[in-house]
Amino acid sequence: MKPSSAIGYVRLSDLRLEDLTDDGEGKGNLDQKGRITEKAKVLGWVLREIIVENDLSPGQGKTRAASAFKRRKILLPDGRKELRTVRPGFRKALDMLSRGEADGFLALDLDRTVRDPRDLEDLIDVVEASKPRVQVESVTGSLRLANDADITMARVMVAMANKASRDTARRVSAARERQALAGEFAGGRRPFGHEDDGITLIEAETKLVNDFSIKALQGASLRSLAAEWRRRGLPTVTGADMTAATLKDLLLRPRNIGRMVYQGEEVADAPWKGYVKVEVFRALQDKFGDPARQSGPGPAPRWLGSGVYMCGICTPVSLERPVFCEVTRANKAPAYKCKDKAHLIRSVKHVDALVVGVVLGRMLREDAIDLLRPAAPEVDVKELRAERKAIRTNLDEMAADKALGLIDRAQLIKATAIGKARMDEIDALLTPASVDSPLKPLIEADADEIEAVWEGLGLAHQQLVINTLVTVRILTAPRGGRGFDPAGVDVRLREDTDS
Repeated sequence: MKPSSAIGYVRLSDLRLEDLTDDGEGKGNLDQKGRITEKAKVLGWVLREIIVENDLSPGQGKTRAASAFKRRKILLPDGRKELRTVRPGFRKALDMLSRGEADGFLALDLDRTVRDPRDLEDLIDVVEASKPRVQVESVTGSLRLANDADITMARVMVAMANKASRDTARRVSAARERQALAGEFAGGRRPFGHEDDGITLIEAETKLVNDFSIKALQGASLRSLAAEWRRRGLPTVTGADMTAATLKDLLLRPRNIGRMVYQGEEVADAPWKGYVKVEVFRALQDKFGDPARQSGPGPAPRWLGSGVYMCGICTPVSLERPVFCEVTRANKAPAYKCKDKAHLIRSVKHVDALVVGVVLGRMLREDAIDLLRPAAPEVDVKELRAERKAIRTNLDEMAADKALGLIDRAQLIKATAIGKARMDEIDALLTPASVDSPLKPLIEADADEIEAVWEGLGLAHQQLVINTLVTVRILTAPRGGRGFDPAGVDVRLREDTDS
């Protein structure tokens, strides 16, 4: 009996952007669909649907489909974890066949269907468990599972294809290692900061990488920096908008310090000179590699006081347990309000003007240069980084001890608090030893240019300056007054509160 509800299966292992049609289909997909449809007519099969599987995902470069041999660990229905090719379309077809929703399987050839023996065995299990037996055919005739001889031949052919894939992967891996050790570009899309040869530097782009590395180390969030990148209309190699995740990857590339990488490890010096200071890059690795410092996704700040200005009612003068303000448009004009309670609301325009006035006023004083003096001139960077790494390792080991029941939760919490506090102290010492103060552009500006310099810094940098120089606590407006009263905003120079 011929299938009356068969599945056609289409797969491309090398789908490229230039091969896409206007409706998003690959040209090879259309070819396979046509050949499968014609074969079904010849066989007298009725196709229920054609499943197309290309693993198409935006932003991955020219080659967009995953290899048919690429595997990762997955959880099987019986609870076991196994390395399997991850092919949702293929798995969907198997599920439909096993539930009796389809009674035939038709593909272009064996290689387009399976290369992992486990996948073939799963297909065989479905075929042999079905009554009547599921029919499996291919356009080329390379895939048939009608009897034991067909199954044996399919197993042999898949085993050979599997070996060929492994051999190719091994040769490619060895070639890439040789290229990395020799300082050669492995090809593909050009890296940001480099010409198409992957080696020649583009000065304007490398300067951006360095500038944003410094701002990230000084304390600007990745979200705010990515937003600044977008606001400035800066380019990316794909033309896509910059995101916090993409920026993080960009700042953590060893090529920024002139190092070649193989399988995630630095293996040799690159043929170009690094454009980010090594100590800046290593500090960023420490900062972003610390699991305790990871933050979830969220909106990038749009306002000068976002995450900077504190509620003066909820936050004591000692700044313990700060509660920050957010912006509301409840009264049409944007205003700062406490995040936790509805007990204050102050105009964004007037508060920002007051804070900026205090900041620029301090920058215009004759002793402003004193603010650039490092707090700790005698800093052993190497020793501090080693201490920080040891603390991180110890905390990880304590987490493992907690999982094994060797320590209790209270001990872990106390040790983590102590460790993080010391890492914060180390970071405070390392940052001025690695990068210039964010105040430097303002201090070096002439008095008649300082406002223009401030406007040109960008939101992320402006927030760094405010956090470095002052603390801002917003209070309730004095009763009986009209308009904006500066007395309702507590702006204090940190140098005064720290002394």
